[in-house]
Amino acid sequence: MNKHDASYRSLFSNPAIVRGLFQGIIKAPWLELLDWEGLEPLPTDYISDKLRQRQGDIAWRLPRLDGRDVYLLLMIEHQSTIDFYMALRILTYLGLLYEALLARKLIKPGEPLPVVMPIVIYSGVPRWNAALNVSELIGPMPHGLRRYLPQLQYLLVDEGALVETGKLPQNNLTALLFRLERNRGLHDVEDLIQKVYNYTKADPILRRAFASWTRYVLLPRALPDVDMPNVEDLLEIKDMLTEHSRSWTHQWKMEGLVEGRKEGQATILHSQLARKFGPLPDLVQQRLKNASSAQLETWSLALLDANSMEDVFGDESS
Repeated sequence: MNKHDASYRSLFSNPAIVRGLFQGIIKAPWLELLDWEGLEPLPTDYISDKLRQRQGDIAWRLPRLDGRDVYLLLMIEHQSTIDFYMALRILTYLGLLYEALLARKLIKPGEPLPVVMPIVIYSGVPRWNAALNVSELIGPMPHGLRRYLPQLQYLLVDEGALVETGKLPQNNLTALLFRLERNRGLHDVEDLIQKVYNYTKADPILRRAFASWTRYVLLPRALPDVDMPNVEDLLEIKDMLTEHSRSWTHQWKMEGLVEGRKEGQATILHSQLARKFGPLPDLVQQRLKNASSAQLETWSLALLDANSMEDVFGDESS
């Protein structure tokens, strides 16, 4: 596992980050039925029936106040591309988790399987548009076969969408992580790093995890052309940022220009489609909003010879 992936796992392997995810970010009545003091991580080296070791993301056991357990299966998606088959991956890892619990005798013979809450934490730039339920990935079928459809839905935590609302809690370490991912430039990062430092004074392990994530994820993304020294302290990183303020500001502005150019492409293509085919369905508008610049260019070229929106987008345009 590279340092980029390991730094994400290190953060979400800390109970304070997991609790922060549910205390002020994910809101649901059933959360009141959980005993957060009993939160504990589980090994994720699941073994399939073909004896091939597969590395899952992160699983936690969380006791319920009624004496039973609920398990949290965290899938961390930090890539820029969206995994179309994420719901299938969730289904696979869920089965492996249940098999592991049975193999370790954490479930007694004949005992009902515990509830597992699958959660996808996504930090990419385009808004997430993949299926949330594995049943949505399966094509058309006769009505009599629908009863055999697998049903498994995961909870999506789209960091970018949450930050855009402006409603994230202020003194929540998980919210600070999301805001760092979607920072508004150098001064915003310096302020957020200082807050993380202040809130992790009593937890040096978590502070080091934040420093590692900043060193191996945030800084290379913001300053790709700068050779960073091997600094592992948050305050040292904060001081170092001032030395590269010009590079950071330039990169942040360039990212803004790229994003602005993409929005312009989407607006033009929207107008061209509407002029040729009439008002656009909601699904098409959402696809334009979430598309990459390369996708928008491909669709623009397809539009030149298209006789319908299906010719532009394929079968998902209606």
